[in-house]
Formats: sequence, C-alpha cells, structure tokens
Amino acid sequence: MKGRPGWPSRIARALLPGALLLATQGATAQGASLFVVCQAGAEISVIDTEHDTVERIGVAKAPAGIALSPDGKTAYITHPDASLLTRIDTATRRVIDTTRLGGQPFAVVADPADGTLYVSDWSADTVYRLDAATLARTGALKVGRSPAGLALDAHARRLYSADRESNAVSVIDLATFSRLASVPVGQAPYAFDAGTDARFIAVANVRSGDVSLIDKSDHSVTRIAAGRMPYGLAIAPDTGRILVANQQSGTVSRLDPVAGRETGSVRLGGSPESVVISPDGRRAYVTEWFADAVAVLDLEGLSVLARIPVGTGPRTMALVP
Repeated sequence: MKGRPGWPSRIARALLPGALLLATQGATAQGASLFVVCQAGAEISVIDTEHDTVERIGVAKAPAGIALSPDGKTAYITHPDASLLTRIDTATRRVIDTTRLGGQPFAVVADPADGTLYVSDWSADTVYRLDAATLARTGALKVGRSPAGLALDAHARRLYSADRESNAVSVIDLATFSRLASVPVGQAPYAFDAGTDARFIAVANVRSGDVSLIDKSDHSVTRIAAGRMPYGLAIAPDTGRILVANQQSGTVSRLDPVAGRETGSVRLGGSPESVVISPDGRRAYVTEWFADAVAVLDLEGLSVLARIPVGTGPRTMALVP
C-alpha cells in the first residue's frame, strides 16, 4: 500500500466534528425497516429495527445493489448476473416488477431531485441514466473499468463512480451527463459514503486496504489506512468518524479523519461487507456475508449489541423510514 500523504491543515479544519455530514440512507432507526440484499439466497431480508424481527421477500437470482426512491416507497435492486433490475414496494413488501436491462447492472442510485436512476454496468464500463417510471435508458456514459459503487451529491449535482479496475473515481456532471474528471485513489475502489453538503467524499479501496477522502473542489486525495479488504463504509452524522467494514480482517474499524488514523475497532468475523449508520449516530448495522447475519453495533462503546439472522450471503442494505 502506498504511504498516506500528510494531512493538510485545511482539510483537518473542514472535518472537525459536525462539519462532515455525509448522509446514510433513511431516517431514524427506531421503527424503521432495514432492507438487506442477500445475494446467495436470492432474497431481501427486511429487519424491523425496533423489534429485530425479519420478513423475507424472494427476488430473482444474485441480487447485488439497492437504492431507494426519494419518497422511500420503492426499492430498486440490481442483479448483475441476470442483467435485471427489480422494483419492490417497501410498504407492501411485494415485488412490483423485474425488468431486463442488459449487461451487468451493479450499483444503483436515485436522484432525490426527480427520482432519475443511475446504474453502473460492470462489464460495459458504463453508467446509464434511466427514467424511474419506465426504466427506459435516457443516457449512457463511459467511465473507467468495472464501475462498482455509485454516489450522488444532489447539492453539487455530481455523480461519482468507483471504477474498481482503473483504481480511480469518475466525477460526473449531472446537468450535462458528462465525465468531468477521473481521480486516482487507492487500489480497487468499491463503495462510497457521500452527502449533499459535505466538502469530501469517502471511498473504500479494497486491495490497498485504505479509505480515500476526495476533496470535491479540487479533487485532491488523502488516504487513511483501514483493515484488510475494506468493502463498505459509512460516516457517523454527529462526529464525522468513518466506520469501515474490513472483509478479510473480520473487523469494523473506526477512522478519525482529523487525526488521519484508526481510533478503534471491533471484531465480527463472517466477512463484514457493508455498513449503515442510524442518523442519530447511536447504532450501526453491518452485514456479515459468510455468517448470514446483520450485526447491530453500539457506536458509543463500539460493541456488538446483537446479531440478527438473515438470508444467505447478505451484502448491501438500505434503511427505510
């Protein structure tokens, strides 16, 4: 792994607690539903976060990515191996439809402004723009190799694509649907946490074992060491600290962006994959891919409160109010 450059003082000032408010999906965890994409089990496990009960929704094979419509009423699920996109009514917990998109649709995000969908195609090195109502393709943009995670900054009207095999992040202007820049980061960038007003976006680099913070104004990059094979991350809304799920280490590490280092970790095992933090910053939910469970963490003490059994191979999640 390349050495981490020095932490610029201007970045440190911007990342003081409360300044970096990168949003997780959903509202408060109390009374909310956590939609968990279980890839091997071909299902969505829905956790009632107040009672820790689970309801299961069968879907097409090998689901991977998930996004919510702006009103939270629809969940969009990608199926890269089957070239499909599934829509689920989050209230009735029923599949609305499953549509063939072609290629390998991987990540999906919805624009909170108008619901427009953006989907990365892993095999075509392309990001597609889709009409949310019809799922018709309204745009296609070439990015780097093997685009994985997507993140949308509604305030700045930017879309970010983690181009895993290019070791870079594409910056896309939503107004023109054009690629503004390709920003070198660590090795194999995969998953983001990004917000509407933050100055920075964070991306987990799977092969180099670190997290890159990209300055949105000048695209400068600062890297912070994490565990082995970081696959998912989320940023606490109250402190700005970053939680990283390190798959090969079997840990969740807590990174302090001001100090530029890890300040704590908790061992989970089961190949932790993705992280969602409740907006009150009190709890985090972590998928344990090989354990077929979701771990519930207390963030104050960085300890495990519970493990909730879900379907086989849980990967990504979305918190629905």
